[in-house]
Amino acid sequence: MAALEKSQSMIEQAKLSKVPVPWCNEFEKMISGMNFQAQNSQVMSDHKLKIMKQLNSFNDPSVPEHSSLQPLKDRRMGIASQVMGKLGTRVNIEFPFFCVWGCNIFIGNDVYINREVSIYDNAPVTIGNNVLIGPGVCICTGTHDTEPVVRRESGGSFAYPIVIEDDCWIGARATILPGCRIGKGTVIAAGAVVTGDIEAVVVVGGVPAKVIKKLGDGA
Repeated sequence: MAALEKSQSMIEQAKLSKVPVPWCNEFEKMISGMNFQAQNSQVMSDHKLKIMKQLNSFNDPSVPEHSSLQPLKDRRMGIASQVMGKLGTRVNIEFPFFCVWGCNIFIGNDVYINREVSIYDNAPVTIGNNVLIGPGVCICTGTHDTEPVVRRESGGSFAYPIVIEDDCWIGARATILPGCRIGKGTVIAAGAVVTGDIEAVVVVGGVPAKVIKKLGDGA
């Protein structure tokens, strides 16, 4: 169910973004978990178009003759630093990569994001330090009301934030759904669908994801 009022905590988090944010009423509603309609905001449309252009450059597959890997990575991450709300040190994001707004993504240090990862960041997405994200992972904060009449009348589109704490490993093709928090040191098995909060230092798998085993304390 969508929130009925704006969330000051989500607004304050968005203010921490190191890149421009498309501030407007619809944006504040979106990050707060309220029903929103981004198409009603020109500033949001302009921001989304800018991100699309930056992602096209980031995902450029060309490899110039006599090039080497490090300059190609440096070019990509230079673009990423202009897209992400926060981008820590020693982060590597492979291409192709997709996000919607960019400014709502907050990434810590020593993070590796493999190919074909999609982050639908209508609400803030926080990724801690030393996180590994496998190929094809989908991190989706957005959802819709289950009632058709609500979707028709209000758009029925809202979002909940996602948090991935330090030292997690998200396996290939896993899906993380709106509002989930994944505890420190946890492993999400390949192909799992995470529908709720996951405790720290466990392995989860399946659809929906459930605890398979507990791990050590991660020390």
